[in-house]
Amino acid sequence: MISARSLSDKASLLRPLKDEHLLEVYREAKRMNLSAEFIELLEDAIELRQLEHPLKA
Repeated sequence: MISARSLSDKASLLRPLKDEHLLEVYREAKRMNLSAEFIELLEDAIELRQLEHPLKA
């Protein structure tokens, strides 16, 4: 399991992505059943930005 701090640091790399693109990438990652680590990274980035969590994806 990845530490919360490490995940948060990695999520900050997604900062250049616009909010709408981040959410789109998240939905596609879930649809494509990509790695749990990548999805967790996206979820952390979404949480850091305080966006509405798209669990209905």
